Amino acid sequence: MSGVARTHRLCATRISCAFRTISEEAALVIAGLVPMQELARGKTAREREIQERWDSATSGRWTHDLIPVLSPWLERRHGQVDFYLTQILSGHGCFRSYLKKYGHDTSDGCPSCGSGIEENARHVLFECVRFVEDRTALEIATGVSTSPSTLVPTMLRGQTEWDATTKFAASVMRKLRIAERERRGLDTSLKTHMGILIFGKDDYIIYIDVAEVADLLS
Repeated sequence: MSGVARTHRLCATRISCAFRTISEEAALVIAGLVPMQELARGKTAREREIQERWDSATSGRWTHDLIPVLSPWLERRHGQVDFYLTQILSGHGCFRSYLKKYGHDTSDGCPSCGSGIEENARHVLFECVRFVEDRTALEIATGVSTSPSTLVPTMLRGQTEWDATTKFAASVMRKLRIAERERRGLDTSLKTHMGILIFGKDDYIIYIDVAEVADLLS
């Protein structure tokens, strides 16, 4: 990967406030950036090629489940992604399946839904009994039943729906963060330095705005 390409990927990761483990494809989509190699193409050809690349990519498949068609997402005129929203859109966050994969948990099982149930993004957001109230609040705010096929289309309807989904993501991911740190016997208070939170290993660095930290601690 060239220096320019690495910088482009880093920009996508920073814009989306993503974990560094996120795939390049998912980071670019969530951040709303065009791949470097497509910038010189005409608009129509570029959109077709980007969609084809997204459909055939082998990584970022959870993000593809939520955002299968790129143009409505990339061309929207409202809504910004943040630390919490990116976690639910990428599947890279405080889900036990992700934590176990990167050595931050010993189990990927959901602690509330019985043995054999993996705590991944799909389960947490759309199935887990712990978050029924959060899902209900989102559905009341948007008037839409929450599912993988409706989450993003509902967000794209308008700023009100986007804000409701952002609130849902923040509530769910904060609860998972607290549960994770409690399992690890760590202090649930978070230390900040210049807008960066550091939780141990290099692959677990999270970029987050200081204002969000203050909100998290309130």
